[in-house]
Amino acid sequence: MPSKQLVLIRHAKSAYPIGVADHERPLNARGVRDGTAVGRWLAQSGLLNLKISVVVSSARRTQETWGLISGSGNHEIALTEPRLYEASQQTILEVIRKTQLEVEALVVIAHNPGLENVASNIASNRESSSYLMLTEKYPTSGVAVFDVIEWSTITDHSALLTEFSVPRG
Repeated sequence: MPSKQLVLIRHAKSAYPIGVADHERPLNARGVRDGTAVGRWLAQSGLLNLKISVVVSSARRTQETWGLISGSGNHEIALTEPRLYEASQQTILEVIRKTQLEVEALVVIAHNPGLENVASNIASNRESSSYLMLTEKYPTSGVAVFDVIEWSTITDHSALLTEFSVPRG
């Protein structure tokens, strides 16, 4: 059975304006550069040539991150999933497991610590250099790419981490 690709992206670097609620924080200048770099990296990876689905947290910084990524040649419509804001590992896994069977690649843009917890726990190849990088630090604009068999059965140690990258602009 051919594998599917799961792409977990932590939002780009955000600003901390005084008086702005966490949910509404925008990207800062570095975040704009790095979000654009993530878009270029994804376009060059070939992942965006697959039948993809994109799910993004409702937070402003994740929405802006997707806007920069989609401006790099991918015009896929993203589903805004409010449950991804401040989501636990369990909630993120629930979102992933509900992905339609025909989707070949799923892009999830969300937040730590939930995103990092999912990435580190689903990885089956814990001796790889990508896994060691991921568990050392999952910074803003970090991108983890996994091969998975089925969306509905993803669980701990069930996905092959094929790459971890932190594109910078």
